[in-house]
Amino acid sequence: MKNKVHMWIVTAILTTLFLPILGTLVYSLSTKWTNTLLPQGLTLKWYLEIFKNEMFLNAVGKSFWICLVSLFFIALILVPAVFVATYYFKKIEKFMEILVLVCFAVPGAVSVVGLIKLYSSEPFRLVGTTYILVGVYFVLAYPFVYRGIKNSLDGLNLKELIESANILGASTRMAFFKIIVPNISKGLSVSMLLTFSMLFGEFLLVNMLVGGKFQTVQMYINSIKSGYSGHYSSALVITYFAILLILTTLAFYMGEKNNRR
Repeated sequence: MKNKVHMWIVTAILTTLFLPILGTLVYSLSTKWTNTLLPQGLTLKWYLEIFKNEMFLNAVGKSFWICLVSLFFIALILVPAVFVATYYFKKIEKFMEILVLVCFAVPGAVSVVGLIKLYSSEPFRLVGTTYILVGVYFVLAYPFVYRGIKNSLDGLNLKELIESANILGASTRMAFFKIIVPNISKGLSVSMLLTFSMLFGEFLLVNMLVGGKFQTVQMYINSIKSGYSGHYSSALVITYFAILLILTTLAFYMGEKNNRR
């Protein structure tokens, strides 16, 4: 009886959450929907228009590019840094944990004001360029990627693995690249995918730091507030939601597959 009550409560909550998305999806597929309970016709016209729109395709490309570049740098720097801290310098781990808390504790709007003040004048005039976005995305991604790497390393018997490799004649550097990195790659991939979907939806920082000079998907969605059909806007939102859903589902699928092994 208790399970049935829980099931009904969960169903009611999920229905409430998904109804707006379902309504937007149906509206994006309708030819016309006024003064009637149901749409007067269905069409894929709005989706075809979106995928023919060069501005939208450019915005998607820029979003993917800036997210991939940022995640590449964070993986390149954080993986060896966390390994060194975990294996050689345990005290540094506490400092890295504090940095994680700082990233969560400082609100985005406050960070933006500080960044604009720091990087809007010489010799580091970076506001309005993509360089500052890479740095900001690095900070945003740090807590999530750090936690993914750290959890993966904690799941390994790091000391024994490295010492065994050393006894067999491999240097610590070789053991890191040949043994440690392959073993943490799945955990790292999951955290990177989840972080990618978060960065892909970032709007506040991009809008305040770069503005219209670098139009990401969120910036493009914000720019079509007027002059476009409501059906087109709905199709755009559903397309954006579908991209995030695919990325998140892929991350969870990889995580589940990793846990089964």
